[in-house]
Amino acid sequence: MINQIATVDTLNLAIDQIDEGNIESAKDTLISYRDIIQKEIDEFDKWAKVQSDIHTQLELEAEGK
Repeated sequence: MINQIATVDTLNLAIDQIDEGNIESAKDTLISYRDIIQKEIDEFDKWAKVQSDIHTQLELEAEGK
């Protein structure tokens, strides 16, 4: 729910900036927020890869016993 609130806040800010004629500011706002979300996605992907590798290693060890 926190992410949705942050997204709505960011969209509202960008819309206000567009209404004020600040297209570049709106674009910067949206790009910045996109970059924050992309960083979170990248971090999750790294975590998921590590967890998958751990799971695979545990399975291989269990099969080897």
